[in-house]
Amino acid sequence: MHGLGPSKWQGDIPGQLFVMDREDQFTVKAFDCRPDGGMRTNALMQYLQEAAACHAEQLGVGFADMNRRDCFWVLANLRLEITREPKWMDCLTIRTWPSGHTRCVATREFVGTTSDGTELFRAGSEWMVLDRRSGRPQNLTRLDLHLPPAGPKALPVPLHRLKTAQGYVKTDALKVPFSALDFNGHVNNTEYLRWALDGLHQRLGRLPEIRAVQVTYLAEVFQGDEIEVLVSPIGNNRFGVLERASRRPVGVDVCLVEIDCCIPSEPVPPTNEEGLQASVLTAREPSGR
Repeated sequence: MHGLGPSKWQGDIPGQLFVMDREDQFTVKAFDCRPDGGMRTNALMQYLQEAAACHAEQLGVGFADMNRRDCFWVLANLRLEITREPKWMDCLTIRTWPSGHTRCVATREFVGTTSDGTELFRAGSEWMVLDRRSGRPQNLTRLDLHLPPAGPKALPVPLHRLKTAQGYVKTDALKVPFSALDFNGHVNNTEYLRWALDGLHQRLGRLPEIRAVQVTYLAEVFQGDEIEVLVSPIGNNRFGVLERASRRPVGVDVCLVEIDCCIPSEPVPPTNEEGLQASVLTAREPSGR
């Protein structure tokens, strides 16, 4: 990754940031891609997270700065809309900027382009600050973070939190491993999307082209938690995913994901097992008529 630094300032009050954007360049690595060479959506989300983290450091509200306040940032909601999926060895430029805040959440935008300026994706996000000891959300207006009160949005419609759908079917289950923990010692927010994509793959037998994803976080997940992944069709080529932690005495809904896909109309290719069965049946048919 190569940081290009700040590209714009707007503001007329000393110490108050109104709009500031930053650009970073990334080259898509092979280990961030699927077998077909397309970039995994959860890996792309990691790039967005890295760009946001670097910008927060530059603005004086990064990890060390927040740690001195005994608190930390958490992602509460994100929507990513993809025009063209990045592929292996693509050079990406990710531009990000803070775009406003309320008492509870601060918003941040992202736009991704190729080296020649072709737009690849856009994203909007909402972030909260939690107290490191109590885990309670903090009032952003009392933290003296010098966040911009408003700014331009990357997405054409306002970002809303997802709501639970109907007709969920369990497709996967997992136990949260140590490797899912991040710099803060918490399960990284991109892991939830990875689990959702794996669950959708289990449901469909393949992972179609992703046009958009939205992730709304409901509760924290801990190492060792048992997670159920449930999938529901909620529209034309659109699926909802509910992730639930199996804690006693009742389960806890921890994350909602909405995935918009591009599913071609042609028949789905057979799986290896189906192809083997077809070959056996063909071999058993008599050759003479």
